[in-house]
Amino acid sequence: MSNIHAASKLREKYEHFRILVIGRANAGKTTLLKRVCNTDEDPCIYDEKRENLLEPNLGRGIHDIDRPFVFRSNPQFIFHDSPGFEAGDERQLEKVQEFIKSRAKVKEVNEQLHAIWFCFTPNKSRFLLDVEEKFFSEQRWSNVPVIAVFTKFDDFIVQVYDTNLDYKTNRKNAELLLEELQAPLFGYKFPPRGAVRLEEMHNNDGDHQKQVKLLIEKTAESLDDFALKMLFVSVQKSNLELCIEYAVNYTKVLDQQLSLVCITAVQKTCSSLIEIFSEGTGSRFCLMVSACIFSCKPFFKVSKTMKSMNCLKDYV
Repeated sequence: MSNIHAASKLREKYEHFRILVIGRANAGKTTLLKRVCNTDEDPCIYDEKRENLLEPNLGRGIHDIDRPFVFRSNPQFIFHDSPGFEAGDERQLEKVQEFIKSRAKVKEVNEQLHAIWFCFTPNKSRFLLDVEEKFFSEQRWSNVPVIAVFTKFDDFIVQVYDTNLDYKTNRKNAELLLEELQAPLFGYKFPPRGAVRLEEMHNNDGDHQKQVKLLIEKTAESLDDFALKMLFVSVQKSNLELCIEYAVNYTKVLDQQLSLVCITAVQKTCSSLIEIFSEGTGSRFCLMVSACIFSCKPFFKVSKTMKSMNCLKDYV
């Protein structure tokens, strides 16, 4: 029960999940983060007096990896923005690697880096730059999971569009080509843990929350530490279903572990009862109690777990 105990203690003590977002200019990073936090507000950089140091700049990114920023609607997410890698320039790669290294050395969990979202804007002529390939080829200082996020898939469809074909066929061809182009990415020595494809994130009438849900799920799956996984799931606000799922699983694991402890105690009690009753009666009594313990998983435990994970505070 050590992992469960550690996860509970971590969720009680820490409230922030830190993500590094990498991507070149116009990759749609700011729009993506607004969708993740389910807000249309501008990001903020706070000083010690909780005053915003960031002036609105027409929705463009922060582009300073050392300056964390948040959104008022969901300050539990802390983001860092890297401008991405340009062709032939390894200085930004070195800066990103140094940032990952420095965050890996800190002992305070709130200051550590927990995940990386690497944003790509698909381009059929040059899918990956040499410096991007180097990022996935060289060992990094920490085992922080990387999720490849392919943004603006709708633009990619336009790139490969064949006017002799209908839209449905063109879309299918674009999907197949993107799968073919991204396949080598997972052949590098340190590949991403998962990948998602996004499109029309700027469209308020689109299914952006469905796409964000997939990104949240992929990120949660990539986290090896159960405590961090539970922290991430509870911090995000765009996928209540995922929060419920993890709360249910948490409760099931905890119930099972507690049940085993209880059954051991019951069995010891039954062994003493055998001396009083017949052996068959004592055995039946033991099995009956054990069955009751295993089958008893009331919903209020899940609800209580969700509240402890901070899942319900924004929905009830």
